[in-house]
Amino acid sequence: MPDGERPAIEAILRRRSVAPRRLVAPGPDGNGIRLMVQAAVAAPDHGRLRPWRFVLIPDNRRNTLAEAFAAAARELDPDASAETVEREAEKARHGPVLLAVIVRIVADHPVAPASEQWASAGAAVQNMLLAAEDLGFRAMIVSGRKVTATALRKAFGLENDEHLLGFVAVGTPPAEPAPIARPEADERLSIWRASS
Repeated sequence: MPDGERPAIEAILRRRSVAPRRLVAPGPDGNGIRLMVQAAVAAPDHGRLRPWRFVLIPDNRRNTLAEAFAAAARELDPDASAETVEREAEKARHGPVLLAVIVRIVADHPVAPASEQWASAGAAVQNMLLAAEDLGFRAMIVSGRKVTATALRKAFGLENDEHLLGFVAVGTPPAEPAPIARPEADERLSIWRASS
């Protein structure tokens, strides 16, 4: 491959998260969403556990999700102001396309420890974000304390070994995001020298 023609690496280096509140229509259609999930399924997955799944939140269920966000806000902070609760509820309406990311961790798995299962889930999300960009959209995963709230666990019918990792919002930014400063490779790379 000639120098300067590294489409996969170039796409990774260009990737930028855009906050869901800044994303506008259009978002990906059904085929685009399926392509994003297909990309997620290509993530490294030791033991072939497929420890992640995605749940599309349709537009006509956003108000129900907003109620669950509000309940989670009150659960996590019983003294939260009405403004704070409403602000949290409003987040359920951000982004033209919204997918919940659910992870099922198999404790004490003989081949794939929990850390590898979490790494697989992270790789699946990254593949999804890159696929969204390849389709011409921007995306971001958001989480926060609310993903641990009983209100949201109940809303998604999670089992004891399942975790709500966060929400992937996908859409179109009104303007291209400004470049972001990232560390150089040498700042994050060292050479191992065995300790004596």
